[in-house]
Amino acid sequence: LLGCFLAEKEVIRRHDPETPVTTNFMGMFRPLDYHRWAPHLDFASWDSYPPLDAPPTWPALAHDLMRGLKDGAPFWVMEQTPSTTACRDVNPLRRPGELRLATFQAIAHGADAALYFQLRASRGACEKYHGAVIGHAGRDDTRVFREVADLGRELTELGAATLGARTPARTALIFDWDSWWALEISDGPSRLVKYQDVVHAYYRAAREAGADLDVVPQSADLTPYDVVLAPVLHLVKGDLAGRLEAVAARGGTVLTTFLSGRGDAHDRAFLTDVPGPLAPLMGVRVDEWDSRPAEVAQSIPELGAEARLVFEIVQPRGAEPVATYGGDFYAGTPAVTRNAFGQGEGWYVATALDQSGVDQVVRRVLTRHDLLGPYAEHRAVETATRVAPDGTRLLFLLNHAAGPAHLTAHATVTDLLTGKRIEQGEPLSLDPLGVAVLRPLS
Repeated sequence: LLGCFLAEKEVIRRHDPETPVTTNFMGMFRPLDYHRWAPHLDFASWDSYPPLDAPPTWPALAHDLMRGLKDGAPFWVMEQTPSTTACRDVNPLRRPGELRLATFQAIAHGADAALYFQLRASRGACEKYHGAVIGHAGRDDTRVFREVADLGRELTELGAATLGARTPARTALIFDWDSWWALEISDGPSRLVKYQDVVHAYYRAAREAGADLDVVPQSADLTPYDVVLAPVLHLVKGDLAGRLEAVAARGGTVLTTFLSGRGDAHDRAFLTDVPGPLAPLMGVRVDEWDSRPAEVAQSIPELGAEARLVFEIVQPRGAEPVATYGGDFYAGTPAVTRNAFGQGEGWYVATALDQSGVDQVVRRVLTRHDLLGPYAEHRAVETATRVAPDGTRLLFLLNHAAGPAHLTAHATVTDLLTGKRIEQGEPLSLDPLGVAVLRPLS
């Protein structure tokens, strides 16, 4: 498929050497390794159709993945529905305000454009029920048309304030298609472990704690980051282990999980103790692992959490236990460890913690680097930082709750959407599904 794209691009370039070339990706799509495509794109773009019952961090992860394809450069949302999709068994309607919130979420994560599919509704075939700005009757007095028009006016007033901005992330999350494929084609230890779900759990924990993240490939330059999250890093390719060690040696923190460090770039098992080349950094040895059906939970008493699916039996080799298993013959053995490495740390999570457990571990890691956001206790309020080309720092606040959010301003700011000045320490309220774009005044 990439060969087809390159052939088409070559034909275009013969006649037009300047117009940017892209292709619209589809979120976290397992068959295509976007990192192999990215060098051939002038900018990244994607079609954003998240399930409307998914947590808001699901499309946020996809947005950050798109931004990471071109080293943090802005991307485009090539398609989003103004109302409803038509590709699922059940296709809920976007409620009033949800389109605006989704559009500003895309901008907050690096979109320089947020386009629609469809402008006019298809007359036939499989997409005649797909949402459109203008329906079959051609009316401009529908709720959907009014919302799109109002949003367009609001973005016009915002102007170029966000265009070309970058995300000043100090936390990276490694997303690796080879590990995804290798993990899910392997027979054992559990076919119930899904790469996307584990990666999303750690991303969600960091985002809901207010951290800005870059989602990067294994080959990325890791020197800008204080924290590197590498869940289910099944394959460790090239010199990655050494570069992760360098992050910790200079004072950073690296976190990885169960089923990491199991194979090389060709999915051949390392002929050494698990977790392979990650073992010196993590300070652990794993000889055996248990797996159980999804309904079987293992308690993790220190976290007040539960774990499921896979339970690696860890022998510390320098690491200290942070949390332990509460049952079975391996009760009392480490489920989470922390290892001092140089000036930093390596954290190893040996099991699939529930979201509460992941949240606690990730927040401890972020706290060490003062990376909790100013509104970290308001989990329904998503925050994202962007720095414009002129150095202006913008903080997006996105209230994903059905009720209002009542915050206290962390600094003296102007809301670019309302023009209102808010003093540090004053109340800052967001309507249900509300948005603010804050520019500091000091």
